[in-house]
Amino acid sequence: MKWNFWKDSSKDTSMMENRHKHLSGCEGNSRELRSWSNLPVDVFNIIGRQLDFIKRVCKNSRKIQAVGPIFETLPVPWLMEHSWGFDGNVYSLCSFHLPIENQSHVTYNKIEGKELNDAVICASKFGWLLLQKSTLSFFYNPYTKTIIKLPDLDINFNRSTFSSVPTSPDCVCFAIQSSKNSSKMWLSTCQPGDRKWSSTVKFVGPKKAVEDVVYSNGTFYCVFSEGALGAFCVADSDWSLLTDVDLIPGEMFSSRAHMVESNGQLWLVCPSGSKCFKVFKFDWLEKTWDRTHALGCQALFLGCTSFSVSAEGETSGFAERIYYHRDTYSSYYSLETKQSYKCTFYPRVNKHGPERIWIQPPKI
Repeated sequence: MKWNFWKDSSKDTSMMENRHKHLSGCEGNSRELRSWSNLPVDVFNIIGRQLDFIKRVCKNSRKIQAVGPIFETLPVPWLMEHSWGFDGNVYSLCSFHLPIENQSHVTYNKIEGKELNDAVICASKFGWLLLQKSTLSFFYNPYTKTIIKLPDLDINFNRSTFSSVPTSPDCVCFAIQSSKNSSKMWLSTCQPGDRKWSSTVKFVGPKKAVEDVVYSNGTFYCVFSEGALGAFCVADSDWSLLTDVDLIPGEMFSSRAHMVESNGQLWLVCPSGSKCFKVFKFDWLEKTWDRTHALGCQALFLGCTSFSVSAEGETSGFAERIYYHRDTYSSYYSLETKQSYKCTFYPRVNKHGPERIWIQPPKI
C-alpha cells in the first residue's frame, strides 16, 4: 500500500477538508455510547489484537486497522495543539493532528492543581512535555495524563530540555540562562525526584543569547547567537566552549535559530527572510559550522524541540524539507525548490490560537 500523506498542494485543500475526521471526547460523569470506529486508532489496534471478532462486528474496522500500522513503523511527529482552560478544575485541551488523511483526535484532560494553568511548553520528547510557569517546572504526558512535578527553578532560564524518558532513572533536566549583556551564565540540572535544582554560575559564557539546546550521548549542547557552540557534560558537570564566538553572520539570528541532533550530527537552521532557511552542519574536526544545501535522506521538524525524521522508502517524500509553524499555518520549506508551502494536511488555526508543537506519537 502506498501512503501519500506527505504530498501537499493547495489544490488538495478542499478535498482534504472534506475528508477531515474529528474525534472528540471529554471526561465526566455522564456516559455516551459511541461506535467502535470512533475509538482512537492506537486504542483500537490494541483491542483489535486481542479481540478477533471486531473484524466481524465493526464494519469500519478494516479501514481503521489499515491506518494503524503506519504509526508503528514511521517515526513521524504529530502536530499537537495545546491550551489551558478552567471550569472549577484546570483542564488541558490537546488536539493531535495526524499527517495521514488529515485525521485528528481531541482530548480534554482534567488536572488537579490550579497552579499549573497557563504553563508554557519548553520541550517535547518521547511523548512527554516539559512545562514551566514562573519557578514551577513539571513533566506532562498528554497520552497518559501523567504529571511529574520537579523542584522549583530559581533562575530565569532561556532554554531547557531533558535527556530521556522522565520515568527512567537516567533522565536529566537541563536549563540555561545567558545574555548578550553579561559573560555570566547560569546552568541548572535536576532529575525527577530531586528536592532542588543544582545551579552553577559560569564565567566563561560567550556573552551571547542562547538559541537552542539539544542532548546527545551524555552531553547537552548549547548554540548561541552567531554560532558559538558550548557543551555541558553531565557525568562530570563540566562546561566547555567548543568554537570561536563569531562563526555565522549575526543577521542570521534575527529570529530564533534551531539546532537538531541526528545520529550524532548537529544541524543548525537559521531563518533567512520570512519563509526561507539556511542550514549549517557542524564539523567536529574543524569545530566550525559548514553551510549545506542538502539534508540527505531526512527532514527536519522545527519547534520548541526539533526533530529529525528519516526520509527513505515510504517516507522518501519528506526528504529535503524543513517543517515549521508560521502565523496560522504549518508549512514546509523545500531545499530543492527554495520555496515554502503550506501543509494542507494540518488545519489552519486562529491567529491567537493554542500552542503548536511537534510531538512523537505514542508507542503501541
